[in-house]
Amino acid sequence: IHCFACFPSIHHSFTPLIAVFSPGDFPLRMRNSRGSSTLLLLLLLFPLSFCSFHEIPLNQSVLLGEDVLFKCSAQKNPNNYELYSQWSINTGALLGFHDAGKLAGHQGRYSYLKESPEELHLKIERVSLEDGGKFECQMLRPGDGPFRAAAHLNVIVPPRSVHFVNYQKGGVIEINEESQLNITCTAPNAKPASNLIWYINGQRIEDDIERFESYNLNKTSTAYASLVWKPRKEDDGKVLTCEAAHSARASKDEHPLRANISLSVLYSSDRPEVSVLGEETNVRAGDNVTLICVARGGNPAPSVTWHIKDKTIDSRYHLDASSQETRNVYSFIAEAADHLASYECRSQNREGVPAVTNHINIRVAFPPTAVEIFGEHSIKEGAITSIQCRSKPSNPPSRMSWLVNGHPVPASVQSEHSQINGVVSISNLSLNSNEVRVHIINEVLNSKHKIVVECVAKNDEGSTSGQHVIKILSPPMPPRITGLEDSLHTEGDRINLTCEAHGGNPLADITWYRGFDKRFKKKAKWHIIPGARTSVSGESVISTVTLNLDRAMNNQRIKCEAMNTALDEPLHDSKQLAVLYPPRRVSIRTPEGSQRQQLIAGKESQLLCSAPGSNPPAELHWEFQPNGEAMPIVLRGETTMNETTRESGFTVENVISFVPSDKYDGTLVRCIASHPLWSITRNVTLPLNVYYAPRLLVDSPISIVIAEGDSFKENLTILANPPVSAWRWRKNGIPFDQNVGGIFTSRAMLSGRQIKETDAGMYSLFAVNNVGSVNVTFHITVEYAAKVLQITSPVIAEPGQEVILECEVDGVPRKPNMVKWMRKGHEIASEVRGETKATLRITANSESTGKYSCINHMPSLARGAGPLGGKAKLRCRVHSVPDAEFAWYRGTELIKGNSSKFSMATHQLDYSTFESTLWVHNLGPDDYSRDVKCTAFNRMGEDHIVIPVGPLAPPETPLHLHSTNSTAETIALSWTPGFDGGADQTFEVRYKREGEDAMYAVNTTHSHVRLAGLLPASSYIFQVRAHNSRGFSSDFTRPSQMFSTLTEDGVDMTAIHAGKNSLLNTRTLTFIVAAIVLLIFVNFGILCCYQRRQRRKKIQEKTEIIRSSQNGSDGVRPVQMYGTMNVLDGRPSSGQTTIKEDHAGSDDDRSVRTMIEVNPNGYMQQIDPAFYERNCLVDYEFDPRGYTSRDGTLRGTYSNVPYPEPPREASSIYTGSLNRRYSNNNNSLSNQGTPQHMLSTFIQPNGVRAGPIRYSQLDGDLV
Repeated sequence: IHCFACFPSIHHSFTPLIAVFSPGDFPLRMRNSRGSSTLLLLLLLFPLSFCSFHEIPLNQSVLLGEDVLFKCSAQKNPNNYELYSQWSINTGALLGFHDAGKLAGHQGRYSYLKESPEELHLKIERVSLEDGGKFECQMLRPGDGPFRAAAHLNVIVPPRSVHFVNYQKGGVIEINEESQLNITCTAPNAKPASNLIWYINGQRIEDDIERFESYNLNKTSTAYASLVWKPRKEDDGKVLTCEAAHSARASKDEHPLRANISLSVLYSSDRPEVSVLGEETNVRAGDNVTLICVARGGNPAPSVTWHIKDKTIDSRYHLDASSQETRNVYSFIAEAADHLASYECRSQNREGVPAVTNHINIRVAFPPTAVEIFGEHSIKEGAITSIQCRSKPSNPPSRMSWLVNGHPVPASVQSEHSQINGVVSISNLSLNSNEVRVHIINEVLNSKHKIVVECVAKNDEGSTSGQHVIKILSPPMPPRITGLEDSLHTEGDRINLTCEAHGGNPLADITWYRGFDKRFKKKAKWHIIPGARTSVSGESVISTVTLNLDRAMNNQRIKCEAMNTALDEPLHDSKQLAVLYPPRRVSIRTPEGSQRQQLIAGKESQLLCSAPGSNPPAELHWEFQPNGEAMPIVLRGETTMNETTRESGFTVENVISFVPSDKYDGTLVRCIASHPLWSITRNVTLPLNVYYAPRLLVDSPISIVIAEGDSFKENLTILANPPVSAWRWRKNGIPFDQNVGGIFTSRAMLSGRQIKETDAGMYSLFAVNNVGSVNVTFHITVEYAAKVLQITSPVIAEPGQEVILECEVDGVPRKPNMVKWMRKGHEIASEVRGETKATLRITANSESTGKYSCINHMPSLARGAGPLGGKAKLRCRVHSVPDAEFAWYRGTELIKGNSSKFSMATHQLDYSTFESTLWVHNLGPDDYSRDVKCTAFNRMGEDHIVIPVGPLAPPETPLHLHSTNSTAETIALSWTPGFDGGADQTFEVRYKREGEDAMYAVNTTHSHVRLAGLLPASSYIFQVRAHNSRGFSSDFTRPSQMFSTLTEDGVDMTAIHAGKNSLLNTRTLTFIVAAIVLLIFVNFGILCCYQRRQRRKKIQEKTEIIRSSQNGSDGVRPVQMYGTMNVLDGRPSSGQTTIKEDHAGSDDDRSVRTMIEVNPNGYMQQIDPAFYERNCLVDYEFDPRGYTSRDGTLRGTYSNVPYPEPPREASSIYTGSLNRRYSNNNNSLSNQGTPQHMLSTFIQPNGVRAGPIRYSQLDGDLV
């Protein structure tokens, strides 16, 4: 067969033929079967002509540990070619070309055997499981080529043991009868796997066996055989055997391996047999009774016990091993309780398995043990009662009989009732107490109040009896109360009461009660009085109780009840208490339903004094203790009295009416409750809390006179209850908050620092509380040096023409001749009107002609602001034709182009409006002290404006609030923003409907807003203020503006009002229109003539000015005409800068600047135009810190004097529809848009006076 290995195609096709035989069976069959050998021989001889093998290796099967020899030899070659041969082993490794002998490796178990050059046998000693597999003989001879042959080695391993899984070999298995047994047998580590067979007592088991195998890593197998079986009690003690059969052991004629285990089948015994010794089940009480119980079989042996009513009475038993009988014998003395009792015998040998039982009953004869008598224990005289006698169970039934006071009496028919433990006999007897007493009164003297009844029960086994005593009851006499002879008692008294009841059987029980009769209550309610002491004297019972009287006992009744069992209702006696007591407290309050719950000065008020719960009614009176007076004022009001139902007392109320004043506040009022029958009085004291309007301790008005620049402080004392809730200050009728100008307020304090003339005026304080208000007026007069308010502009007149010059001054205090005209140091006579105005009339000639120059130093309203380290944005806007160009200066230095410090940009906003923006970066303190000048110029001329840069400041109040459109439900508003303080600003619009208090507010970032949701045909009051992102706020615009919505028909409310007030007929209207047209034409003609004349005058003036300018040599500049350059203005932006204001520093071509020499001594006086406005009588909102002049910055300082500190940024909460925090800033300019009047002096070579100017220090005459 293996010769085919020389030819791969033949070898592979022949492989299935070899696979027909198993590796284990193949060698055995070759050895044991001659037919197989003959077949193999034929197969070997058949291909000899195609192979060079002489002997090929054969498959072999050997036991583990034995030796094996694989033979391999080639045919001899006639050419004597050299033969090369080697073996490859089961792992595929080659053993190599070696001579005969042991081979390296493999623990020295492999060796070559070689007797001739054509042979190479492989011998393996002590075969192991790792040696199993394919071994191949490989040979090579020149001329024949390579040829090879393979054989397989099969290593056989017999089983070494067989055992049970989870059970001990040779042990015992305990199992309940008919329970399923699942046992597994295993034979591990065999090759091939063992065949497992089950036996029971040597008989093979074929059914209910499951076999399976598992393959091990060491190339062996483990066989399993599981048996599922239900043993019966007949299988108890049998042996269960598992046998492992294997071909290796059979070939050696060895016995199979076996494992045995014994069975112990658990089962119950047969039902036990019970009997009575002597076979007698009827016994008498006291007899000795023996019970026998026998149980047969059972594994294990059972326990046999006796039970009665599930209670074990005997657990002693004996096992007879020969007969497998378990016996229990129980003996006892029979008693009545054993009658018909069920005695149970139980046989049990396992926990959880019910016991096998049997029972037997015994009949016992016994007498009754006792009788029970049922009936009344006491009866009233003459009453009939029934008595029943019942015997205890007996066997046989008992016979019943009666004895009354020792005499037998007939009874009714008795009845018998069977029960489990015997028979109960019942007999009834009826008795009349009067009949019984007649028969026995003479025999038994002590039986006056009782009857003795005896019942006897008897049967053949014995008898018993019992007695029953019946008492005869009699009522006592009615009780009587003593100890309440006095009719009136006071709260807190202690009294002793006694109640006595005589006779009765049994003696009476006395109980004390207190409560009200039904005439006081719908339902009488009584309470037991505890603590009574009771004693017996003869046939009388006496009870005593002690009472501590209180007001709750007033009008209550004290009741004594006597009761025994002979009475159906108790007998009683009662007395009524009368307790006097004062009220526990007295209270003062305002009467219910009163219109005022508070005392208000000047208005009638009432007080009510209440004294609840007193007996008799309290007498109330009032005592007023005015402040500072020793004797009180006694008053009596109107008294009302209501009887109470709780304590049967009286509630007294007294009402007093009076008109309090503010002097009553704090007065002590006392209400006193008293009565002649009381030993004490009750009172309560109440300090009056009178509400009154604020009141001054000084008279108003208050005058304050102070010099300009000085400081003052005035602190008022205002009394009010409740305290003042609001302080409102006004100056000249206009409200302000905390400060205005140099005046500061704090509640009732008025102070000023560095007072100016604009701080003068009438200041009013309104102190308000819940009751009313008080008005305090201060007249502040500020004395300041005189100054010129207005002077006539330069006049150009023809010789001989009369010229009128007017001069108006102001100053406090005013003095006579404070106004005069002077020229060249000499006073000129003039006409004085009043104290402040002087008019000079002169005739023009060459001597009155003089040179006048105007130097205008007007403050600029353009500003810029930014934080230190930040940046400021300055904007300069100009109106010019043709186009304007801009130049920026810092001080006197020109800012040249963009740099890290400055950047600028120019834009044309419209045809004639141009704007230049300058950004100043990295702001420092030096930037705050140097002004920036913007200069705009074109070929027609130039103009400039100075813009100061300062730190961040509050925004200014918006200007020109007006309505741009309105509908029936909306109003559109617009305004001009003010200076934003150097930060982005938003606007708060506050409004309310006319006649209502509800306030609403909206916010916007624009300078216009449209309000919706308004009511048609309604007027609304509006105010607006500014907030910036730094948290500062401006004041609201003043005065408030009122605008109206249209009607639902779209009619303007103003037109409706106008239509109502002016109902003109057509003829009148036509006449008026014609008159107006005529006047327009006349005025137009006059104006044309006047303009032509003024043009000629201007030409002459310009000619004279130019000539004078060319000829002049001193430092005085003549009057100069201005060119066509318009005013510079600034517009606010979201960055940092400027507010728009008309700059009066430039005039049109028809106006000139006017200057006049006022002081010849060389000093220059600068009058700030913000101090004067002809059209404004009250101007207190100017702050020079917010403005700059062309010559410098106006600065104000505070001197170190003991007066209030400068005002901080005051804040308050506005409570309307929205809460807004805003800061008060009274530094807005009220005279914007009006021309300013500038006054100055000529400057002489000596220079200008430095520092702030006080008018009183000027050296010279005022003109």
